[in-house]
Amino acid sequence: MRHYPLSIFQYAICLCALCVVLASCNDASCYDNGSALPLVRFCASGSTTQVSIEGLTIRGIDAPGDSVLVQGGTTSEVYLPLRATTTCTQWELDYPADGSTPDTLTIAYQPIPYFASAECGAMYNFQISSATVTHHLIDSVQVVKPLIDNGTDVAIRLFFPTQ
Repeated sequence: MRHYPLSIFQYAICLCALCVVLASCNDASCYDNGSALPLVRFCASGSTTQVSIEGLTIRGIDAPGDSVLVQGGTTSEVYLPLRATTTCTQWELDYPADGSTPDTLTIAYQPIPYFASAECGAMYNFQISSATVTHHLIDSVQVVKPLIDNGTDVAIRLFFPTQ
């Protein structure tokens, strides 16, 4: 039996078929998070200078399952997930090393569903209408970017006294 070399035409058809098969197997075409997360940065009171808070524990209030995001760590910013099934999410910021009463951050918002693509499916952005805090250790809160999308910009600043 003799083997004949592929013609240019046959070679091109094989190459196209291979490209179609490889492209159809690619499931990495969706790079966005399922829902947008607001970035909360900790700042010194009266400025935008970033500060680190030591011994901080952050947990969701009335959140299903394990909602601890930071436990006894040192951090200067955190992404806080919002629930798409409600219009308000609360987070407790606990400073046990400091002995202060925990603060509560309340974020009010509207979930905005959108269809990203067939690969990514439906996702949520959020439009923040307000953010409030108790004032045990936190001085104040500022919403910097009310529309929460999959960007990495600071959305909320929490201001802490520095001494």
